[in-house]
Amino acid sequence: MKLTRAVIIALAANLVLIGFAVCLGLFKTGNPSRYFGEGRFTTAFSCAQLLAVAWFSLKIFVVRRPVASTLGFLSCAWVWAAMGAGFIFLAADDAFQIHEQLDGIIHKLLHAKQTAVTDRLDDAIVGIYGVIGLAVLWLFRGELLVFKQMWRVFGGGFLCLFASVACDAISNGDQFLIWVTGNVAMGKKLDGWFSVGDGGFTLLAEGLFVAAFYLSSLAATKWSIDATPRAATNTTIAHPPTVSPLNPS
Repeated sequence: MKLTRAVIIALAANLVLIGFAVCLGLFKTGNPSRYFGEGRFTTAFSCAQLLAVAWFSLKIFVVRRPVASTLGFLSCAWVWAAMGAGFIFLAADDAFQIHEQLDGIIHKLLHAKQTAVTDRLDDAIVGIYGVIGLAVLWLFRGELLVFKQMWRVFGGGFLCLFASVACDAISNGDQFLIWVTGNVAMGKKLDGWFSVGDGGFTLLAEGLFVAAFYLSSLAATKWSIDATPRAATNTTIAHPPTVSPLNPS
């Protein structure tokens, strides 16, 4: 029940925001993607969601810290601290356009002109973020697999993220869509809607990540309470195993 409720709330909140942004853009400018992208109110909401994920991740680490203390930095419990720091960085990147600024700095250092190919450099930087994230998840998979309630929601978030990447690739400039449709007006119109897909699927992915980490924090807290010795019976209820990245199975 908690799983269903958390997912519904996360999706509903983001769908309402996406719908409002699209309607406002169409009403004011005729462009559905007007209020998606850097510096818009959808970006502020995106940052808030990323910080919420970071909060729940760090909360799980605090609960799991006794496990981390037994193995030091070899403990998989440290993945929660790493992910918390990572999501804080992603929120800062979203707010201050860090990867876009890196794109400009690299162009200046290499004395490179902006072209259709080099314009994708900021996308490559985001791709590097993703590779680093996946490497961390794989290294610490033993700890993460303990939180089974997280993975279905997390998987849905990654599907939305992949859809966002696909929309971003298509809408990076309207030349491709103009070429496909053979019509300038239609190409520009579709470009706006694919930009909505880019921003909208990103928000949905973040919302599902919030739900996944929230549910995991509830589970971690419950396991921690259940593992506390009971005075009446002097028994301890087992909680998730201590695992090491060197032996995740």
